[in-house]
Amino acid sequence: MQGPAGCALAHGLKKAGISFNIYDKGADVYRHRHWAFTLGWARPYLFDLIPEELSAQINSCQVDPYVDCAALGEDRIVIYNGQTRSEAFAFPIPQAREINIRRLRMLLAERLDVKYSKSFSHYETTENGGVKVYFEDGSTDEGDMVIGIDGAMSKVRRCLLPREGNMDTLPFALMNFNASYTAEQALFIKEHLHPLVDIAIHPKGHYIRANVLDMPDEKDASTWTFQILSTWPLKYVEDHDNETDRLQRLKAHVKRDGWAEPYKSAIEWIPEDTSVLRDQLKIWKTVPWDNQDGRVTLCGDAAHAMTFHRGQGANNAFYSAHCLVEALKSVQSGTASLKDAVTAYDESIWKRGANEVQISKAQTFFTHDGLENFINSPVMQLGTKPSHAAKTEGYQ
Repeated sequence: MQGPAGCALAHGLKKAGISFNIYDKGADVYRHRHWAFTLGWARPYLFDLIPEELSAQINSCQVDPYVDCAALGEDRIVIYNGQTRSEAFAFPIPQAREINIRRLRMLLAERLDVKYSKSFSHYETTENGGVKVYFEDGSTDEGDMVIGIDGAMSKVRRCLLPREGNMDTLPFALMNFNASYTAEQALFIKEHLHPLVDIAIHPKGHYIRANVLDMPDEKDASTWTFQILSTWPLKYVEDHDNETDRLQRLKAHVKRDGWAEPYKSAIEWIPEDTSVLRDQLKIWKTVPWDNQDGRVTLCGDAAHAMTFHRGQGANNAFYSAHCLVEALKSVQSGTASLKDAVTAYDESIWKRGANEVQISKAQTFFTHDGLENFINSPVMQLGTKPSHAAKTEGYQ
């Protein structure tokens, strides 16, 4: 199932000489929605999966391809006070890149034979020890195993775990959308944002993350697109209405609470016809599954769907893909059976996934509980490092 982590997994299998078919429910690689994520400690694991010539192009996938935060001494995550714009907390994130997920998806899909418009329906294990996958269009495919790396809302997971595979909704409003401005407005906003990613928490518990998302023409700011990502506790009756007037509600919150620049203007200037789709903040905390003798497993967000307030989702997805490829390489070399290799991988995922989802969930609640309590949050102990055994230079 194709996304950046799915593509990375496919490249890893390809490099190892392991045959596979990769399917995606989308009509093409472009898709409709896109956003940014921070590539930190998982960078070497991603680079180990993909060809060197693709790794060399990673900077072209940055939201701002023209900036080098490490050279600026700004490869760090800063948490600002949204009311005053003063730095509240900061954490190093060595050699980090803020990545446009659509650009990375397009780069990684270039050399893969992705079969599009293939929506997964269900699977069945077969008498010969394999698995058969059924798609909504009536087509099928068979192989030794199926890997569900189909995102947080994974249909493979829900087929594997009919009762336990559904996501939990957290009590926070969520808005995640793209916005464009006039050239003058865009220049003002970008000039005042942190060059990596800009994160602010208002003392009243409102979180806003803002970053430039796309710069088709570096010299024409009217072509730039920004990402606005905002969450706050469901305190008011209108916040439970998730269907209408979402942009107006965000603007009203920012105006009422009093935000510093550039957040004040970045929200106030959003054109009224900007689409803000219905959204909810959801997680799936990893639970054990029956891999049916190694024939079915999960990877990436499908295996551990976490909130973004500690910035660990994408990094863990790439790391999981790397771990799964290493497991399958042991099968190919004859040092492990498919059942044993997949079970060892699964057991590591069950522990790491559940722990990471829980840590990120705790971070989400601390993030909305006032800056004075933020000091007790997981990120103050862990920073941007993984909570597990992954080892990356600068993140020890």
